[in-house]
Amino acid sequence: MLKRTLLRDNFFKMNRSGLFKNAAKFNFSNSSLHGKRDFEDNRSKDTSKRYMVEKDTDFRVTTRMHNLQFSKAPILENFGDLPKGEIPEPLKFVRPFEMTVLNNGVRVCTEHMDSPLCAVGVFVDAGSRYETLETSGSAHFLEHLLFKGTKNRTKSQFESEIEQMGATLDAYTSREHTLYHMQCFPRDTGRCVNILGDMLQNPLLGKNQINEEKDTIKTELEESNKDVQEIIMEAAHFNSYRDHYMGQPILGDIDNIYNVNQDMVKEYHMTHYVGQNLIVVATGNVNHKDFVDQVAREFGALNKNAPPGFEKKNTNKPIYTPSMMFMRDDEHYNAGVGVFYDAPSWQHEDYYAFLLMERIVGSYSADRNGHARLNDPMKQYSTLEANMGDRPDISRACGIYTPYRDCGLFGTYFYGNEVWVRYMTYQGISQPANYGMYMNQVEVFRARARLWQELLNIQSPSDVLQLIGPQIL
Repeated sequence: MLKRTLLRDNFFKMNRSGLFKNAAKFNFSNSSLHGKRDFEDNRSKDTSKRYMVEKDTDFRVTTRMHNLQFSKAPILENFGDLPKGEIPEPLKFVRPFEMTVLNNGVRVCTEHMDSPLCAVGVFVDAGSRYETLETSGSAHFLEHLLFKGTKNRTKSQFESEIEQMGATLDAYTSREHTLYHMQCFPRDTGRCVNILGDMLQNPLLGKNQINEEKDTIKTELEESNKDVQEIIMEAAHFNSYRDHYMGQPILGDIDNIYNVNQDMVKEYHMTHYVGQNLIVVATGNVNHKDFVDQVAREFGALNKNAPPGFEKKNTNKPIYTPSMMFMRDDEHYNAGVGVFYDAPSWQHEDYYAFLLMERIVGSYSADRNGHARLNDPMKQYSTLEANMGDRPDISRACGIYTPYRDCGLFGTYFYGNEVWVRYMTYQGISQPANYGMYMNQVEVFRARARLWQELLNIQSPSDVLQLIGPQIL
């Protein structure tokens, strides 16, 4: 906008200094050829005004002291960014957060907000990272089996009780933790705590259930292997942490699924599902003291530590290994490329800087950006769009930051025609280096605004709950 303003001013200066005078001279000098017009014919009825004047006229628009509704004046100086050091009013409010630790090590956290719904979840410090090559897939198996009923509830009773409350139950397994969470009405918070406590402490873990679940998990693994981005991310972890089990797949090794047995699952449950590894979180219209009492009643009998002989594995820090990997799969008609670097962990001081960097890189999609735009991709103030927009065979690209407890990965994912593999790889290597030398200020302001909006949009109890657990762990 600043360049356009300067160009506009120079344009009017050019007009005032030469163009109008030359135009007037041209008309006046040729007036005899067109109806015998003379200088007097160009005067208006009011002798104080003329259609053409000999002196320069200032055609610039004078701005008013007060800005109109759609005025761009406030963003001309700093692209709409807030003054340095000023905290936006919505961010000055912090929701009341409380945490209590029970005698057996269970941490109880609440964050109160005015909401018609509540979210209750249990974070377990147990993920695929703590498996071995022989027990690969045990964490994901256990997550599935906990939905098969307990010693106090059959599967049908379990499902019926949740439906009658109008609640929902979901779970996922990651590399470092497993989350079981429910969403309910505030009056049913205690019943949700009871259900989750029964699930985690009294699972059946029968042989028949394990055998029945193997085909389901294998199908889930086969489906995930059809997603190129999922494949690239698993390969990036394996390649970066090849000397640590952090690099092994979250859902387990597909070749080891049918080797998982009852003893493996029970050992994993006894080792990790103990008091010091649990965080029970509630968000929404909840009272902290009442919730602590509910958790103490349902989880109070849980052992604080694992029995002797059951030790958590792979607690040492993963070491990032720079390396390359090429995988060929003729069933995929396009190619995926991932270039990833060592990055900060959850608790590192540069964590938020890398969140911002992820949004500076942004995302690109050929059907949304590039040639689908009316404007030139080079004029979008985005390095990623400028580099990808003129390459019609590159379909998608995006920045990715995945932090963990003691490590992290940051990089770029690309997807496109195999002819462009070398170019996509080059962009993944060169783009972070280019940002080290030059970064467009517009990209910084836009990424900062995007991160700010994303943080402000974390409003639902479920979204807030899912951010609390990893930070406490």
